[in-house]
Amino acid sequence: MTSAGSELSNGMRLIVRRNAISPSATFRLCLQTGSVHDPAGKEGLALAMGQMLDEGTRRRTGKEIAERIDFLGAETDVAVDKHSTILIASMLKEHLEEVLALAAETVLEPSFPRRELERVKGEMLVGIREEEHDTRAVAMKALAGLLYPPRHPYRRSGGGTRASVLILERADLVRFHRARFHPRGSILVVAGDVKPENVRRLAARLFGRWTKDGDPGPPPVPDPPPPRGPKARMLFVPEKTQCDIALGFLGIRRNDPDFPRVTVMNQILGAFGLGGRLGNRIREKEGFAYGVRSTLAASVGAGPLVVHAGVRPDHVAPAIRIMREECERMRRERVRASELQETKDFLIGSLPLRLETNDGTAAFLLAEEYYGLGPNYLERYRREIAAVTKDDVRDAARRLLRTESIRFAVAGPALPGAGKRASRVDGSSSRC
Repeated sequence: MTSAGSELSNGMRLIVRRNAISPSATFRLCLQTGSVHDPAGKEGLALAMGQMLDEGTRRRTGKEIAERIDFLGAETDVAVDKHSTILIASMLKEHLEEVLALAAETVLEPSFPRRELERVKGEMLVGIREEEHDTRAVAMKALAGLLYPPRHPYRRSGGGTRASVLILERADLVRFHRARFHPRGSILVVAGDVKPENVRRLAARLFGRWTKDGDPGPPPVPDPPPPRGPKARMLFVPEKTQCDIALGFLGIRRNDPDFPRVTVMNQILGAFGLGGRLGNRIREKEGFAYGVRSTLAASVGAGPLVVHAGVRPDHVAPAIRIMREECERMRRERVRASELQETKDFLIGSLPLRLETNDGTAAFLLAEEYYGLGPNYLERYRREIAAVTKDDVRDAARRLLRTESIRFAVAGPALPGAGKRASRVDGSSSRC
């Protein structure tokens, strides 16, 4: 994959990938600010900021922005995660200049109207209430509390709490914008039927005036210590018939040299096909769950490796037993040669599908730049995946799937025959 990269005088990085076959264009504008930057007691601020960017600027109302985007036939979105806020847009190539100009305006000149902030806060509170009744979300949140120590940023929820969202004010957004929105460290990726030199001139005109002293940079994300304390947590969610299991381990950073080996290991364990080995046993053989997957959330910091399944209450114990058995088998035995080759073929063969669209290409190039993976990472990734051996997979499992580090959370109705008390999501307790 050949792309043109450069840096504006203010430190903003620009990546352009030309695709002359498509009449469209896509851009991703990544700002290095996310939920890990939320001040204590103001959790949810970064998410509120992302949702407020297109709700008005010094020159336009949110309604005017939305109407113009619709008139141009563009599709836009804002994604906020732990470390970044990403503005995403797709449009016909002839509208790139105007849509990117609107994006620049929302980033550089947001007005944060109070009325719209109250509406956004209301939507966030609805989301919090919905998550409290979502057994998967409840289990995942509880698992983070078991894996990460109290003050680790990966323990917190990016959506905030009722208390933290209710007290958010316009002044908080203004201060957050002033402190965290910097050109240095920001990345603009454009893919489509565009000429790199034209995009560079356009970016310089729209963002060149964006200057700020200093560079806040991303805060360090400490490597968490091995989990201590409780190994499991049961949470009672009223009026539910299914339990969700989240079983996990501490994972790795995205730029860890072991990433290719861990990726192959995770695919074989529970991500390949309908859920890898875990899917074969829990879903196909035992019929305990409609779906079971393992996911590796490698990020700036060591995100978790999580196995998730939704099961009937009477299947919770045997499902967890099988999860633990399959994790231990990955540590103890070499995988089969055919199993390994099929997995590597899938990982390498699926890459072209991800890069067929301009948006897929932009997402890949952004990750390459954001995580500092280096130029031509695509070819290097293919080579590294192809080189993974059976011993590499076992070594990766022995590194991550450590028996003493395993933690799990279960959320749902009362478990039959369980004698321990379980926390309710509203803070009280009940038999589970």
